[in-house]
Order: sequence, then C-alpha cells, then structure tokens
Amino acid sequence: MFELYAMRHAKSSWDFPNLDDHDRPLNKRGVNSAKLICEFFIKKKIKFDLVYCSSSKRTMQTLNILSKKINFKKIIHKKALYHASADEIIHILKQTGNNYNTLLLINHEPSMSELISQICLNEKSDQMQNLKRKFPTAAVAEVNFNFNGWEKLTKIKGKLTSFTTPKDLQASKE
Repeated sequence: MFELYAMRHAKSSWDFPNLDDHDRPLNKRGVNSAKLICEFFIKKKIKFDLVYCSSSKRTMQTLNILSKKINFKKIIHKKALYHASADEIIHILKQTGNNYNTLLLINHEPSMSELISQICLNEKSDQMQNLKRKFPTAAVAEVNFNFNGWEKLTKIKGKLTSFTTPKDLQASKE
C-alpha cells in the first residue's frame, strides 16, 4: 500500500511585516503544534520513507521540529513546492520511486486542500468536508492508495483515511 501524509506547515509569525513571505518563521503556537503532530506520528508508529518539503522557512522549521524525534530515511527540499498548484504537486509526486511507500509532504495552503480534493475527488466523508472547510496550520491528511506505483497517481485515486489537526489532539488530551 502507498500512503501520503500531507501536512500544512505550522503557524507562522507575522511579527516582522517587512519579511518576504518565503522567509517567515514559526511562532510559539506553531512550534507547539508541530510538537503535537510529532507526538501523534510517534504514537501511531508511522515510519516515513521520504519527505518532500517546501523551501520556505516555516516548512523547514516544521520539518526540523519533527526531525528531532523522527528519523526520516530521505528528505527532499523543493523550491518548486512553494506556491505550487495541486497539478504541479501531483507531477512531483509521480516522479517518486516505488521504493518509497510512505511519503510526508510539508507544504502550504491552498495547495494542500486542493491536492487532497483532487486525489480524493469522490470522497464524501465528514473528514473531507472538514478539510474542505479549513486545512489549519500543522494539520495532516492521510491518504491511502491502492496502486503499485506513484507514477499511477492521478485524480480520483486516493482514500482519505484521516484528517488530524493540532486542535483535535489538544482536545483528546483534555
């Protein structure tokens, strides 16, 4: 089985209005949310074969927080992911070798919700409705595929199996 975990970067800081968008760092809430998602991955015993990460500062900082407790086999930073369309992301994912079964993609909105909506086109679940309403910072969508290679990735191929937000994780701790 092939799996994609599509994660939006954690909450960024707006404390420096003159910074270029690409260079905005995480804020304190973002750091805490990324740590919550990291613990979620560890608790679920998810092992990632490959990480694709946008080149922006906030996506790389999100990945860095995860990397402190999770060992990733391979990480690819891609500038092309920054402001990429869903079709451009699909094109990148289709180039992935079939020895990488479980991918983590750390990227931005609206690309993330558009990507999941495209690859899970016929999905009508409550989780999909929540995702379409809002894909919050540090949220993660898990999509499973019933194909034998990433080159087969097209629209209407995936099944959204979970959509987890930091807020969900905080509520479960209370």
